[in-house]
Amino acid sequence: MKKFLSLVLALVMTMSLVTVSAGAKDFTDSSKIQYAEAVDVMSAAKVIDGYTDGTFNPTATLTRGAAAKIICNLILGPTTASALVADAAPYKDVPTNHTFAGYIAYCQKEGIISGYADGTFRPANSLTGYAFMKMLLGALGYDSAKEGYTGPNWSINVAKRALNIGLDDDLVGDFNGVKAVNREEACLYALNTLTATMVEYEKNSTVTVGNITIKDQSSAKDMVNTGKTDGKIFKADGKMQFAEKYFDNLSVTKGSDDFARPANVWKLKAEKIGTYADTADLTYTKSVDVCDIYKDLGLGSKIEKKDVSVYVDGVVDPENKIVPVAITKDNDDDSYGANGVLTEVFYDDDADTVTITEVNTYVGEISKSVAATSKKDAYVVVIPEGVKPTSMKNSEEFETTASFDDDAYVLYTYSEDAKEIKSVEVAKSVSGEATRIENKAKVWDANKAIYIEDTAYKFSNKADGVKLDDASVGNEYDVYLDAYGYAIYVEEVEEIGNYALLVDYQNKTNFNSNKAMLVFADGTEKVVETAKDYKGNSNKLELGTIVTYKEDNGVYTLKPVATTIATGTFNTANSGLYEGTSEPKNQGVNGDFNLTSDKAGVQMTKTKFYTIDKTGSKSVAASDTTGTKNVQTNSKTIFVVYNIDDDDYTVYTGIKNAPKIASTATKNVSAYAYVKGGMTKVMFIYADDSSIISDSNKKMVFLANESVSNLIHTKNSDYYTFNAVINGEIKEVMVDWNVEVNGKTLASADVKSLNGLFESYSVDKYGVITRLTSYSTDAYNNTDAKQVFNNTPKIEGVDSSNNTVTAVAAKSTIGIDKKSADYTVLVRYDGTKNFDYTITVDDNAKIYAVDEDGNITESSYKAITKDTNDKVYAVIEDYLVKALVIEDVDDGKAPEVTEGNGTFDVTVSKNQAGELEVNYVANSFDVTDHDNFDLSWEGTKGKVTVTLVVDGETFTQTTSYKGTQTVQYMLDNAKVPSITLDLASGGVKVKATVTVTFDGMNNDTYKLVGTSGLSILG
Repeated sequence: MKKFLSLVLALVMTMSLVTVSAGAKDFTDSSKIQYAEAVDVMSAAKVIDGYTDGTFNPTATLTRGAAAKIICNLILGPTTASALVADAAPYKDVPTNHTFAGYIAYCQKEGIISGYADGTFRPANSLTGYAFMKMLLGALGYDSAKEGYTGPNWSINVAKRALNIGLDDDLVGDFNGVKAVNREEACLYALNTLTATMVEYEKNSTVTVGNITIKDQSSAKDMVNTGKTDGKIFKADGKMQFAEKYFDNLSVTKGSDDFARPANVWKLKAEKIGTYADTADLTYTKSVDVCDIYKDLGLGSKIEKKDVSVYVDGVVDPENKIVPVAITKDNDDDSYGANGVLTEVFYDDDADTVTITEVNTYVGEISKSVAATSKKDAYVVVIPEGVKPTSMKNSEEFETTASFDDDAYVLYTYSEDAKEIKSVEVAKSVSGEATRIENKAKVWDANKAIYIEDTAYKFSNKADGVKLDDASVGNEYDVYLDAYGYAIYVEEVEEIGNYALLVDYQNKTNFNSNKAMLVFADGTEKVVETAKDYKGNSNKLELGTIVTYKEDNGVYTLKPVATTIATGTFNTANSGLYEGTSEPKNQGVNGDFNLTSDKAGVQMTKTKFYTIDKTGSKSVAASDTTGTKNVQTNSKTIFVVYNIDDDDYTVYTGIKNAPKIASTATKNVSAYAYVKGGMTKVMFIYADDSSIISDSNKKMVFLANESVSNLIHTKNSDYYTFNAVINGEIKEVMVDWNVEVNGKTLASADVKSLNGLFESYSVDKYGVITRLTSYSTDAYNNTDAKQVFNNTPKIEGVDSSNNTVTAVAAKSTIGIDKKSADYTVLVRYDGTKNFDYTITVDDNAKIYAVDEDGNITESSYKAITKDTNDKVYAVIEDYLVKALVIEDVDDGKAPEVTEGNGTFDVTVSKNQAGELEVNYVANSFDVTDHDNFDLSWEGTKGKVTVTLVVDGETFTQTTSYKGTQTVQYMLDNAKVPSITLDLASGGVKVKATVTVTFDGMNNDTYKLVGTSGLSILG
């Protein structure tokens, strides 16, 4: 039925879409669907579908014709319904060839629908709620004539019956029969029809005696079900529900969901469609007294304690604090729920029992988002912030296609029964100055509140963050709100700038001003003048404190972050003044630190660490803590890594881009981290030995010199742009006009000469590259160590002593070839006939092509062809080429056409505008000695020339291609001479020739010539 209904409904959409099968939870607009149970069941039963763009479009309206098709689909099934035809026009505006004629004719014949008094049906009109309910009642067996569903007051009778049997159950708001029905409302009414009881009439005869007509008719009565389907819709009752008659593979039973709420459990055959909670009789989001529950339920007598069930997050309260009590009219001592707790009350009037469920909202933070793969759906990782469910781990996955930013605060619910997160949504926030604070004796009193700009925000039961005891009027705060408007997380707006690590300082006892040595988050290290004496007692900051800062005319104001987690201490005993970074001492045991780019968690230590805590304007080191310290990181975490060999810092943004660093028994690591909201914002890492810092080749930087821009001036930076490969991605990068390369500062004019591979880089807060480091082994020596082939000019720079020295050494690697059978490349042409090196290419190697203008494209091993003057750049490790860049160099020679010539057929025609069109015949290619040729072959230096001879006059158009392209791409995108034919004088004689040349495999240049016969176009 699914395909049948979806095709019907597609006709009334404003966009023309093709339908696909999905449940409400699978639609990209699932958040807009109110009736998930109805949409899921109707979709699973193939009654309705979504669209190929992934949406369901729940508010799209239904037409009368489409509704007729739905009814047929419900009763007959899609296969039978699709075969319906109309032998005669059922209505004067529904001819037999109308799209919905068969469905409308069937419904008319069965008495399910009726038209208008003028003999029309108006199939394209929208369908009102009354009209759709009338159709559904007809499907259930109600006779329109007998039940008064025709005539002037028909809608009243329809509404009375439909609402009485529950066809509008669970509708949000009151039923409005005049309003047009939309897609999800149609699903809801159809779902209720599935569970409704069918009716029939025992007597339906008419006897005429003379002039007297006697009608012997009975009222509608429930249809009896004595067959095997009885009990498929809830419990066996001897009555025939609609689904028991027409959907014998569909069933629903009563159960409970993961929060212990009474629920419908739907199955299609043996496969579970879903579990859907009943609509609660009462709902609260703050504390409610038992006597109010009694009153709100409209009870007339007490419900005993034994008949009351209470669940918290899906289970009986393990602390035995929230327990059942009798529901009585005078009990105002006991209560359920709290601020921000979804408390739902379900009353079973048949059994006279009450179920009360409490669902808490918690606050967490998004650690990372993971895209869907062939083996696993898309998901996010949530880290609890503060108060968390009892069974929840330190991080939990939640499957969702919704988009979340890393570090975003989110609201989530958790089922202790299922031991999993059940929902996640972004927490909304308000920010501003605290103008008033109301605190109570209890830690989380229901009436305590923080006023932001004079607006009060009461606290949720599971709130966390800044405690009101510690909050101050006049300070700035971010207040995150739950779905009910309660404050669930509060944090002080404390940062005044970017991050830096305080590694040394002096005060006015030694100088005429206060000074500090800072390592900034962009990897720069600088001695700065400070506004205060941070070495003195009143504003003292411990060395190793991570700070934020504000700079005003070269003077820095520092503010410590809330807590710095440290595994090292700084040695200030050396007498040298600001001679590089003070040496940090490892606080833990060697071998403790472990950072890998494939894990979000970083082990800072297994044995010992300490914290530096903010106390007012100061920071104070706490006592050592024994034990393991792990912190969470994500794609926004900044890692500032110190390399002791070159006394330099490298900055990595995101855990996936971070290097692998693992301390050993003899090689220490000290680290300093700021963790906010459960997520590491920045980490400064010092390794005793750079050999334990392992950076994969995907961090390589390649700059294409031919693409360099003119000098660009902005408010924040002066820089050049280059086309580049950076972190495995082709992109345009900004390079500072005085970039530091290998510790030497370049003049602006020399920056324009940069070219080739670099091992690492640092950027400032504006994304401008401020530092580049060359590969330490910038040559090939046939070992398993990382090494490179490069092409760099000699560039001079200024060192720290203001001496002009070599910053980049001249390197040259020219010439490339390959041996396909061995999957190897031959590198560096010796100028005669040989290449110096043959190296195997890694199966996962990244290969790039650079044209003469510095444009970079991804290429492939297949596209590599012999060229003795192209520039070659390669990163080799473990004897394998991990990354390869081939830069095209124009040698000024015409390509030599070898034996790879071929032919193909071409057609020429004109379009409606009279313009000529040229097309190739895909299966006509005949390439000499290459029976396996197909259009997916790749080539470089491609060129396609289209020549048209029109009544003896020749027109030519050539298209050239950069990088590597397939033959099909070259032909499909070739330009054709723009000619508009003048056919006024009769036929025009046209002949076309298409010539394709490209450098392909086996080091050959191919020339394929396509021709058409003579065409006379008129």
